[in-house]
Amino acid sequence: MRNFKQSAILAIAPLSLLLTGISNPLPSSIAQLSETLLSKQPISARVSTASAMPQPVQMAQQSRVRRIRFAPGAVSATIEDAVVRGTRDTYLVGASQGQTMTVKIASLESNAVFELKAPPNKVGQRRTLKPEAIRWTGVLPQTGDYQIIVGGTRGNASYKLQVTIK
Repeated sequence: MRNFKQSAILAIAPLSLLLTGISNPLPSSIAQLSETLLSKQPISARVSTASAMPQPVQMAQQSRVRRIRFAPGAVSATIEDAVVRGTRDTYLVGASQGQTMTVKIASLESNAVFELKAPPNKVGQRRTLKPEAIRWTGVLPQTGDYQIIVGGTRGNASYKLQVTIK
């Protein structure tokens, strides 16, 4: 039967230390485990230093911020791109108070949406004009850079974003 001290040590010992970190063979009893964990040796002396094979580094897509620029004389722009699950593409588009903006997004699997935010106020906060939309049209309340934030509703999303300002 275990005594309280042995049970407490077993309960607080990190699982990785119990399974892989001890350089000696795994203890066969609670008493041996207690002795190993309470020894006066520094942890580095008790932890195995066997080198592991290096794991390949996978680079995930980072959320991106880009500016939408209309061609000379144009009132709209279309962007075709894709967003990886868990990331967002943020587009900045400059517009003036009183103009009418239309934003539409289409995706093959109907899994891309956008959020439209107004330019920042005096304290730097942006008001959300439309959350999780696929289409929005409205008169702009102020002059500045509007944010269109694109994300996927499930999985990765390829999309076509169209922005029109008149």
